[in-house]
Amino acid sequence: MRFRNLIAVAAVAMTASASMAAAPYYVRGDFNAFSGIADLMVDQGGGLFTYTVTGLTPGTSYELKATVDDWSFNAPGSNAKIPADANGEINLNFFENTTWADGWFTESKPRLGWTDPGTFDWEIIGAMNGWAGGDLLTDMGNGLHVGQITIPVAGSYDFKFRQQGSWDHSTGDDSGNAAANNTLVAANDGDIWEFQLDLPNGRWTTTLVPEPASLALIGLGGLAMIRRR
Repeated sequence: MRFRNLIAVAAVAMTASASMAAAPYYVRGDFNAFSGIADLMVDQGGGLFTYTVTGLTPGTSYELKATVDDWSFNAPGSNAKIPADANGEINLNFFENTTWADGWFTESKPRLGWTDPGTFDWEIIGAMNGWAGGDLLTDMGNGLHVGQITIPVAGSYDFKFRQQGSWDHSTGDDSGNAAANNTLVAANDGDIWEFQLDLPNGRWTTTLVPEPASLALIGLGGLAMIRRR
């Protein structure tokens, strides 16, 4: 799984259009008292840096971030909070790019991702469900969590991704556990939106699901093109 994830994040890194000047990045967290330079990230090229934190307690969550030695830069803005896997490890992917053209969010910040240990499921919680109850996402494997929600009334809705039934772990407009809310703008009553949370790549997206009538028109258009050929 780790090999497949590394291929995925390397491909994502290549879609970025701008990055900060490359610098040594270190992982600092409550496992090393947020200090020192022992946990140096590995430069994989293309703005991607990786690191595996070892010697942790399996199932225990740790707060951490990527930073430079003098703390003049650190990301995410609030600490990421990540559970260690069954081996007592956290596998990190840090993308230093600040301008993205891959259709995912965030679009203007570095991204911090990690290999999903599968410790818990994720849900969408926000104004669309009264910030209570949450809508469960489906675990698609390799750290991708997907779900669809019907937005009953058109408007702007703040939301976050969080651990099912708990605020112990959440992610908003960046990978931080105390990040600002994401925002979805629905143009029509009853629109169905698909939410995707991609943990290894430190990114998320929302997509409007076409109505059946629209899908039928698309299908007819494709059939007409085939006939003309």
